Order: sequence, then structure tokens, then C-alpha cells
Amino acid sequence: MSTPKPVAFVIGYGPNVGAAIARKFKSEGFNVAVSARKLDENAVKEDGYLGIPADFGDIASVRNAFNRLESELGPAAAIIYNAYSASNTTDDDPLANPYETFLTNVTVTGVTLYEVARRAKAGFEKLPSDTPRALIGTGNLQPWITFPFALGMSVGKRAMANIVEASAAAYGPLGYRFYFAHEVNGETGGPQVPPTGQAHADVFYRTWKQKEQGPWEVCFTETGALYDRAAGKVVS
Repeated sequence: MSTPKPVAFVIGYGPNVGAAIARKFKSEGFNVAVSARKLDENAVKEDGYLGIPADFGDIASVRNAFNRLESELGPAAAIIYNAYSASNTTDDDPLANPYETFLTNVTVTGVTLYEVARRAKAGFEKLPSDTPRALIGTGNLQPWITFPFALGMSVGKRAMANIVEASAAAYGPLGYRFYFAHEVNGETGGPQVPPTGQAHADVFYRTWKQKEQGPWEVCFTETGALYDRAAGKVVS
């Protein structure tokens, strides 16, 4: 009897990071589902993915996306949260956006990860104990550096980091692993713009394969090398 393929769910599927991650996991033998607010289901089907359109600022849409994922493919062993919302202002007027815009930025970027984490954990509990299981959120430097012009996204990333840290501490020892993974420029330690899709894909897959939880923050460079953010240097 053949072993079923593991399932990867890439949330926030786009042409750079999301696409690279989906390709990587598919190449490693996963059944892959991808989700975005605007998604061409036929196009992603041609790439071999299950397309699940969803608005990750709407809790009902989030829950429906997971219901469809599990009914068609089963619970995911790898969940990638790459969704975000940003409505930039300026450094000298960080309160320029209306409350509704700010709230959308915070919710999609970070707060929704709470429900995603709950659904991930519930799915992990259904999988064999020898299957690696991890939720990886695409992060950045905003939990540690303030960018006033992107206040909503910044608050969202800080929420994401807090959810990941708490979840990793509580559930990591059970084999349900959680990570905040983010890319920096290997020379400066600052933001890498634009982000490197292939580096994300390689690091995220490598992180998923880990046997133990390890640090909840995974910082890496455009080459995929790990980076010690506190020490300001490449470590591997």
C-alpha cells in the first residue's frame, strides 16, 4: 500500500515568493493547494495545484478555505502563511489611513494567523506522528524595526511573531512546529528588496523537514544561508 502524499497549503499565492514555494513543495512530492483573494483556478490547476480563492481578511472565508482543503486533499503537513496587506503612508504621517484600512492591514498580515494556526494544529493532530508538521509565516524585520509609513503591516507582523512564538513554545514539543521566517540582505542585514523567491522556497522546505522545533525565528539571506540577526552575520 502506497503512502499518501503530504499536503502543502500556500496561503498568499503570488508570482514571486508564493509561486516559488508552491513549486518547491510540489517538486518534493507534495500535493499542493494555493490560495489568494484573486486566483485563477484554471491557471493554477494547469500547474498541478488545487486553487482555493479566499479573502484572509474575512474569517468565514478563511474557515471555508480550510474546509475545502481538507475535504479535497486532507489536512496539510506544511502550511505557509504568505498573505499580507499594506497601505503605505509616509513616515511623517503614519496615522493618515482611516481606521478601516489600518484594521485590514493588521488583520490580513497578522491577526488572521491566529485562526490559521488553530486550524493548522487541528490538522496536525490528524496526521501520523512520523510526518513532519509545520506552519511557517513569511515575516520581515518589522517586529524589531519600526517603519512608520507601513504602520498597519508592522503591527500585523508583530502580531504574527507573537502568535508564532507562543505556539512554538506550547506545541513545538508535541511535534507541531511554528516559525516566523524572514529574509535579510546578507551584506547589510537590512530588508532584501525585492524578496528572493527561491531562497524562501529552499529555506521553508528545509525548515519543514526539521525533526525538532528549534528557534521560532528563522532569518536567512538571499542565498538561503541562515543569518544571526542579533549578531549581524551569516552563520551557515
